[in-house]
Formats: sequence, C-alpha cells, structure tokens
Amino acid sequence: MAHSKSALKRWRQNEAHRARNRPVRSAARTAVKKAHTAIAAGDTEAEAAVREAASILDRASKGNVVHKNAVARHKSRMMRQLNRADAAAEAPAAPKRARKTAAPKAATKPKAAAKPKTAAKAKAPAKARATKAKS
Repeated sequence: MAHSKSALKRWRQNEAHRARNRPVRSAARTAVKKAHTAIAAGDTEAEAAVREAASILDRASKGNVVHKNAVARHKSRMMRQLNRADAAAEAPAAPKRARKTAAPKAATKPKAAAKPKTAAKAKAPAKARATKAKS
C-alpha cells in the first residue's frame, strides 16, 4: 500500500486508468483474433474484419492504451497475412517453373605453378634485458 498522499493518489489514478483501458485493450485483442481467424478460414469478410481491427487498434493507440509501434506492427502483420491469402486464392493453379539445368562450365585456364617460397631469414638473437637487482 502507498505510504504518502501523492503515492496514494497515484495508485487511485492508476486503478481508474486501468479500469478505463481494459475494455479497449480487450476489444482490440478480440478484433485482431477475429481478423486472423477470418483470414485463415479464407472468409470473404476477411478484408472487412481486418479493416475493423485496424480501426479499433488505431483508436486504442490514439488513447495511449496500446503503443503506436505495437499497433503498427499488428496492422502490418494482418495486412501481410491478408495479402498472402488473397495472392494464394487468385493463383492456385500456377505451374511451377522448371529448373534450369546447369550449363557446363567453360574451360578455365590451367593455374600457374605455385612459386617456391623464399627461405625465411634467420633472426638475430634477442638482446638480454636489464633486470632489477633483488635486495
């Protein structure tokens, strides 16, 4: 429980906001689920369901119930799913393209013989380091 007057007031405000936002968030979730279900079933009303869900999501974003980036993400995924379903419904019998057979590679030049590596030069021995005398 809150310990100060301002924290108590903030708690009351949060409860009021939560009660006000809950049905909006619930309606948005329900609309998105209906849209996804309609798209998956191939329903003719899928486009209308997506449009309705997008409208509800926009209203939720306008009231700061759901973050605008989350709304954009949900709408984008719904539209992409709808467009893929429409594309699949329009061209179901499109023949697959035959794979091209690999053409024989053109004759390449023979590689030149590897050059012999030069012998590594002998290194001079390292100089002795001066060390501190232990006392």
